[in-house]
Amino acid sequence: MILLVVFIGVAFAAAYLVFYRGGYAGPPPVELDYLAPGAATASSGTEWTPSVAERPGGLLLVDTLHSNGFSSREILTLRTRVVAQGYDLELLGNFSRATEPDRRAQFAERLREADSLVVITPLIAYSAGEVDLIEEFVRKGGKLVLVSDPGRRDQMNTLAQRFGVQFRPDYLYNQVENNRNFQNIFVRDFQPDELTAGLDTVVLYTAGSITTSGPGLAVADDRTESSLAENNGDLYVMARAADRNVLAISDFTLMIPPHDSTLDNGQLLSNIIDFATTSDRVFDLADFPHFYPAGPDPGVQILLGRPELLGSGAELKSGLEDYGIAADIRGTEDVSRDTVFLGLHEDALQVRQYLQAAGVRVDDTLGMPFGLELDPTGTAVTVLDREGDRHVLILLADTPAVLDKAVARLLDGGFRSDLVSEVTGVSISAGASK
Repeated sequence: MILLVVFIGVAFAAAYLVFYRGGYAGPPPVELDYLAPGAATASSGTEWTPSVAERPGGLLLVDTLHSNGFSSREILTLRTRVVAQGYDLELLGNFSRATEPDRRAQFAERLREADSLVVITPLIAYSAGEVDLIEEFVRKGGKLVLVSDPGRRDQMNTLAQRFGVQFRPDYLYNQVENNRNFQNIFVRDFQPDELTAGLDTVVLYTAGSITTSGPGLAVADDRTESSLAENNGDLYVMARAADRNVLAISDFTLMIPPHDSTLDNGQLLSNIIDFATTSDRVFDLADFPHFYPAGPDPGVQILLGRPELLGSGAELKSGLEDYGIAADIRGTEDVSRDTVFLGLHEDALQVRQYLQAAGVRVDDTLGMPFGLELDPTGTAVTVLDREGDRHVLILLADTPAVLDKAVARLLDGGFRSDLVSEVTGVSISAGASK
């Protein structure tokens, strides 16, 4: 055994003396020039701050009803900046699966309150009924942001086509100049617009191209190619629809950290959020009570045409407060405040100017828009007057009992089936006739 150990030691020593030539020296290090043409740094620009901190609040919905292909973590920057602008951000559906009727009902309910809707890579197609609701929302001044991504195939065109926008089934690449990968393209050609303000260069990581009936806002350069065999015209990566309240973007990754801080990507995201949180939203009667702001101050004043309607006033006050809308019952009108007036038909003279503006006449008969004439017996009339930022809601009824029913119908949403125009509704009980 001792001889075996000695033999192994001698063999090892001999090999050491034959093959060892000093310490190991590897090849010289190779310095990679990441700043050479075709590469970009990942440093951010100026630190982002909310651009219009004093703007009034609003509600931005993010659609998650259509098995949308993103996670809540990926929109963390979007959420943080939207909230910093004084807006609330709500996931519509919270990624839960829902039937088409349920999706349509949720859209109908939440779009009544919303100022903006963001749709990101929906995997379920939109039904015609859902698109109708979104189109009506945009018609009222709501903002719509459509974000597709060729790396996450989606059904966006089932919605986008209604607005004259088409996300093409391609991806863009540049083999001459890129950010370390031929699919990471630079975009430097921007049309003058609020959405392109302050932009010099952005990097898109999985961009596709867009066709639109509106203006293109950002276009790839002539060295950028489309994966489609045939390509004619400019390769737009961001565009408006013909309705300027609709924005289409063909790359979602620019919003996701760390890409949201590359070159001018942060400025672009800031511009998109400014667009989505600047509202020109107009509210119709069907949107009740969301044309009244939630919160304690200044609140809604409830005026009564006569003292015996106090019970109806108290019921309405309680119902508004269930929505987080403060209300008080007053004896005189403050013309600077949002208002609800409750009265009988005989009290119409007190609110004549609002009725006339809506094309409503109350006397021996009820004169309604479009030449409709009704017997006032058993009826209740609802009129919304939109004067600047002030909303005045008028509710007149034949009797106190009919008014009580009309208030209940207003609060439970049943009044929406009574609408005869965007600002007028009439409910007809037994005993009323044309």
